[in-house]
Amino acid sequence: MDRANINEPLDLQDMTRRDDVFTELGRIKEALDNISVYPSLLWVWVYDTMADIYQNEYYDLLTEKDYVDEAVPTGITLKQIFDKFWEDVDDLGVSMDSGGEIIEDVIRDWMRENDFLIPIDEYEDKQ
Repeated sequence: MDRANINEPLDLQDMTRRDDVFTELGRIKEALDNISVYPSLLWVWVYDTMADIYQNEYYDLLTEKDYVDEAVPTGITLKQIFDKFWEDVDDLGVSMDSGGEIIEDVIRDWMRENDFLIPIDEYEDKQ
């Protein structure tokens, strides 16, 4: 179905999906409204980026994938990373205008500077 033509009727599956997404977005917005940081959406975005890097680098190492260049050192938790981020956030200059790639680059660089993400050869030396 061509979504550009809004006059075409949705089928039952599309209507159900639309309504489910609408309801879920309402719940997410309500949750965002209750986070005590501003802008809360930016914080969620940055946290999601940080958690994704943490999870991917940690799990990739455990599965011994060949393309892993760097890893989160053993014993470092996502909470420790977040706590340090909380202290440093004002100096990082992230904003909603930054965009996803820039935010990820800033977070990765910051994690490297704080030894939360280290080259794989250094990781192996610490084991």
